[in-house]
Amino acid sequence: ETLIGFNLPEAAGATLTISSVDGKVLRVLHVDGVKGYNAVVLDRRALPAGVLQYTLRAGAHLASKRMILAE
Repeated sequence: ETLIGFNLPEAAGATLTISSVDGKVLRVLHVDGVKGYNAVVLDRRALPAGVLQYTLRAGAHLASKRMILAE
């Protein structure tokens, strides 16, 4: 498992998109976020090994980061 944590300035729906570095969308998760800290747990077995990018969109807020999943 891997954990992606994020803070929201207010309660809002959020969309977490996980993609490969070449832009292929691997998973899209919809989260009912609360004000403050939120976390999404991902099952490693559902994702390929390698460098992945994830983007969190909540209202007008957008953040992207990369992660490395090892075998």
